[in-house]
Amino acid sequence: MGTRKTEKHNRTTIFSPLFERKWGVLGTFCIVLLLLFLAIYLVNPEPILKKIDALAGVSASPAPAPDALEVYVLDVGQGDCILLRTPGGKAMLVDAGEAIYAARIKRFLDGFGITRLDAVVATHPHTDHIGSMAELISAYEIGTFYLPDTPHTTESYLNMLEALERAHVRTKTVYAPGTLNLGDKDVSIRILSPFEGVDYNAEGMNNWSIVLRVQYGETSILLTGDAEAYAEGVMRANLKDQDLCATVLKLGHHGGSTSSTEAFLTAVSPEIAVVSAGAGNDYGHPHRETLALLAKYGIPLYRTDESGTIKIMLDGSGVSVETERE
Repeated sequence: MGTRKTEKHNRTTIFSPLFERKWGVLGTFCIVLLLLFLAIYLVNPEPILKKIDALAGVSASPAPAPDALEVYVLDVGQGDCILLRTPGGKAMLVDAGEAIYAARIKRFLDGFGITRLDAVVATHPHTDHIGSMAELISAYEIGTFYLPDTPHTTESYLNMLEALERAHVRTKTVYAPGTLNLGDKDVSIRILSPFEGVDYNAEGMNNWSIVLRVQYGETSILLTGDAEAYAEGVMRANLKDQDLCATVLKLGHHGGSTSSTEAFLTAVSPEIAVVSAGAGNDYGHPHRETLALLAKYGIPLYRTDESGTIKIMLDGSGVSVETERE
């Protein structure tokens, strides 16, 4: 994953000729044009920004559909935001990090020319997973918005609901077992948690997390939100190990020791694991107990706090990984 290089200009070199010339008709005309440009920008900057992007080589047209199921675990600090792009040209966003990362997420989506998200999933109402949702809902067309049936009263949650109502987005609360139809016949998505009738409230909001198993060919990824040991136990009690087994595991709750228990890890039996955590975070995520467990079973771990945004490619028969940083 490359990094765009921008050429730096010396301000004196660019602007000094304006001050070296004597003011005349041409100089006055240039100043008037500049002021007019600034006035237009302040009133409606979007067309100008698009033109600048075009000059810089940033295409607003959609990127071609990938040959594999692409999963991007974005670097959004101590939060989660995951973009999936399918070979059938569909796009799904799972969670949206804190509000301070909204601009970063939008730049990432815009880099693919995405104007529509066929599905958006808010795994649970905590702000490190839905903080940017309201802004993203306002910026993109959304097919269906999925969320767990657990009301919350935080500002981020209420802002998200208000944005959904303003944009007239179709919303759906989900329970396991179930499926999520993304509209790509080659990609299947199963809802593995939460189960209806289970009292997750007593065990904390994290256990309400929507857990998804996304499959393409013989490869799959398990997206767990912040699901902890209690939710993992409910899944193991109600599902077969083959339902949980996945090529890639996104560790629950940022790699905390209250998630990814040994019993759950052996049921999933992943080839690799990935975790989204903030560099030097106050929680010590991922916890050393989790790291030791992964080491015990020889499961490589990719971390956003160390490697930045992580790109996972599931081609139907195998998995490959690229990272923003070495």
